Amino acid sequence: MRVRRLLGLALATLTFAGMSVTTSIAAESAVPQVSWADCKYGNGSPVKHSAGYWYCKGGTYDGQRIYGSAGY
Repeated sequence: MRVRRLLGLALATLTFAGMSVTTSIAAESAVPQVSWADCKYGNGSPVKHSAGYWYCKGGTYDGQRIYGSAGY
């Protein structure tokens, strides 16, 4: 009986550990995005990409996509 409880507890622990690893991987793979104000505040300037979205050029957020922009 005690072995079943320990086995169940071990499986639950492994499941939660696996979920946290999966979540962190998904968060890292997301494209970093900033707002218009953050781009300008970081001494960058919004530039329209040929694909139609805007990104920040120069400054702290260089190369990051701007969310909430038209054509996004």
